[in-house]
Amino acid sequence: MTVRTAISTVVTSHPLTIPLRKAKRLTKVQPRSSTPMLNELLKEKLGEEYQLKTYFGDEVMSMGDNTLNDLAECYMTVFNESWGESWTISSAKSEITNSLSNDPERIPLISLLYKDDKIIGFCWVLLMDKSAMSKEHDMPWELSDGEKESGMMISKYWLKEVVKKERIMFIKELGVLKEYRQVVSPFLSIPILERSAHMGYDVGFLWTNVNSKAFKWGLGVGYSPVHFFITNNLLLMYGSVQGSLKAMRNVVEASFSKQSQYYMINNINKYLLKGEARN
Repeated sequence: MTVRTAISTVVTSHPLTIPLRKAKRLTKVQPRSSTPMLNELLKEKLGEEYQLKTYFGDEVMSMGDNTLNDLAECYMTVFNESWGESWTISSAKSEITNSLSNDPERIPLISLLYKDDKIIGFCWVLLMDKSAMSKEHDMPWELSDGEKESGMMISKYWLKEVVKKERIMFIKELGVLKEYRQVVSPFLSIPILERSAHMGYDVGFLWTNVNSKAFKWGLGVGYSPVHFFITNNLLLMYGSVQGSLKAMRNVVEASFSKQSQYYMINNINKYLLKGEARN
């Protein structure tokens, strides 16, 4: 994946663990974060032991080695269990640091969800201009070079000719340990989507597998498939950052009732030709 496991519906600390180069990051006056409000709601709905932490842009450099090790362990568990992969903590940590530090033109935004001192979910995105997209970093790694080139051409055409947008939010990873997946995923994505929207990134992008829960998550928040690779059932999905934020807020504000997910379920059913969802 990238977004592989979403909802059924993400040592002594060293201050510069991730060697990010300085870039023009987060220069706008930032809005008041919703993270404190979400933390209050988490404690109210799920318990005092839950906490959400967010890191935006250069704040990612403040993530110490303990945090990276804990994140790597969660990453390893999520994708080994759900996708049958074979990550180790070491290889997962390498993947995470490479993803977050490979280009100063790709702004990282990360949210981590804790239960007590354990990371149980994560979400991170990369904000970039479309000119910064590359087949090496942004297309599914399983594909041939030719398929990656095709995906890049279609992406750039869609951005230029269809929606006429220059900037993109690439949903790199969203994963939650399976025992918590049903209820906590919206908390992970809301602060990321809010900040992306405020910074003027209107278009969201992800790639995933048509048989994954992430595919239905994408449909649920209003993303549309724009290209099917056929290889390993992979596809590209694009959609509105504001639209997906609205869907996630609806779920949280309605306290995860069946009615709160009506919008998402209806979007899924429309695409899969299953008819109108019952409200």
